[in-house]
Amino acid sequence: MDWLREIFVEQTFIQAILVLSIICAVGLMLAKVQVKGISLGVTFVFFTGILAGHFGVKVNPQMLLFAQNFGLVLFIYSLGVQVGPGFFSSFKQGGVKLNVLATSVLVAGSAMALLLVPLTGISLPDMMGLLCGAVTNTPMLGAGQQALLQMEPGNAAGANNMALACAVGYPM
Repeated sequence: MDWLREIFVEQTFIQAILVLSIICAVGLMLAKVQVKGISLGVTFVFFTGILAGHFGVKVNPQMLLFAQNFGLVLFIYSLGVQVGPGFFSSFKQGGVKLNVLATSVLVAGSAMALLLVPLTGISLPDMMGLLCGAVTNTPMLGAGQQALLQMEPGNAAGANNMALACAVGYPM
């Protein structure tokens, strides 16, 4: 039975794939749970990951970085495949107005986040994560993490906290 314990404890690529798969599977199972007709859906995958981290589950950092980037690429690609074909035709049916409204929401949210940083004492990366979660904009989270790591290459904890803040703000 030592081999079973080693699979979950030793930080190898296999362990990372296994742990991330279990987190996704449990999150997707919980996504089906409804309370009074309301479900958090796929957001439970976020919360399952947070809970696993809270209980000290650790995975190979290189594999985690790869999984984060690969998952983001797959998410954006699948979103583009689904929404892309109707993007330009939507401009004929009020798409310009909706895009202006969406841009206004992002600009107003960004301004509010910048104003709240000194008022609340929440760090800028954490506030950026909350903003990304609040507007359910995963690509913005990826861009924010990348910008933070370019400005402060050693601030992996800040990038991780940004993702955690996004997960907290996402269901709201």
